[in-house]
Amino acid sequence: MTEAPFTPVDINRATLIELTTIRGIGPGLAGGIVDHRPYETIEDLVRVPGINQTKLLALRPFITLKEKKAQPSPRKTAPKPQTDSEAPSAGLGETETFVFLEDRNERQDALLIIFGGFILGLIIIMLRRSRR
Repeated sequence: MTEAPFTPVDINRATLIELTTIRGIGPGLAGGIVDHRPYETIEDLVRVPGINQTKLLALRPFITLKEKKAQPSPRKTAPKPQTDSEAPSAGLGETETFVFLEDRNERQDALLIIFGGFILGLIIIMLRRSRR
């Protein structure tokens, strides 16, 4: 069996997902790499918290720097913590149901479970009343 040749990842152009495919880079470190762009040299990676000279040596075979003047790519960031003055009101406001379910099949499965539990509850209530 022959293995497909590995192509090094360009640190100035790679997406978060592409960066996390590199061994030793998780989502947090990939985000730090994106935040500190652009890089003039590969050694500039030591500006990123979590990357020291030893880590850089381990990453070197898997990264490249083709384009030195890249623009920082947009990154989805987690919402910033709210201060007391920005605290949400007691009302419901704009909310999304099932926001934690990422694809349509997961949402459908969740709805089926909810409705199935509702129907099961109705059956139990009807059986209890029929015994009286």
